[in-house]
Amino acid sequence: MKNLLIFGSGDHAKVIISEVLKLKKAYNPMGFCCEKKKIGKVIFKAKNKKYSIICNFKDLNKKIKKRKIYGIIGVADNFVRKKIYNELKKNRNIIWESIISIDAKRNANVKIGKGSFIASNNFIHTGTIIEDHCLINTSTSLDHDNLFKNFSSTAPGVITGGNVKVGESSHIGVGAKIQNNIKIEKNTIIGSGSIVIKNCKKDSVYFGSPAKFIRKKKLNERFLSKK
Repeated sequence: MKNLLIFGSGDHAKVIISEVLKLKKAYNPMGFCCEKKKIGKVIFKAKNKKYSIICNFKDLNKKIKKRKIYGIIGVADNFVRKKIYNELKKNRNIIWESIISIDAKRNANVKIGKGSFIASNNFIHTGTIIEDHCLINTSTSLDHDNLFKNFSSTAPGVITGGNVKVGESSHIGVGAKIQNNIKIEKNTIIGSGSIVIKNCKKDSVYFGSPAKFIRKKKLNERFLSKK
C-alpha cells in the first residue's frame, strides 16, 4: 500500500479521500497537510475512522522523517493548486500521485499525468492526454484526442467533442459543452452552462450560448473558493 498525504483540507480534499478509500488496498491515507487549520483537527470520517490534519508545510519533513510519500493536492482552484505545487516542488520526498476513481472509465491510449485527479462517473476517450495536476470533475465526458495542459480543470458535467485543447490553468464551468476541434488558451474560464463553438483566447472569461468574450482575466486570478 502507498502512504498518501493530501495537501489541503477543504471540500475537494474530502472528495479525494472518499475516492481513495474506495480503492481499498491501493493506499494508506495518512491524513491532510494544511497551513490554515490546526494540527489534529478532524477533516473526514469513514467507517468509524477519523482522518485529520497531521502537519503543515513547514514541519512536513519532520513528520514524514525524510521517507518517500505519495501526495496529491486536494484543492479545486487552479491558481491555488499551482501555488501549493510551487511551494513544494523542491521537496524530493514527495512523489506526486494521480488518483483515478474506481467509477471512472477510460479507453485505451489515455494518458494521465502526475498529481491529477479523475473523479467518479467520468468517461475519457482514446487518445486523450491529461497532463500534471489537473482536475477532471464528476460526470465529465471527454471525447477522443483531447489535451488538458498542466493545472487545467473541469467542473462537474462538462462535455467536450474530439480534438479539444485546453490550456494551462484554464477552467471549464459546470455543464459547459465544447465543440469539436476547439482550442481554449491558457488561464481562461468558460462559464457554467456555456456552449463553446469558437476558439477562446488566453487570460479571458467567456460565457453564454454560444459563449462570448466577457472580460480579460488577471493572471492567476482565483475563480473558486479560497479553500
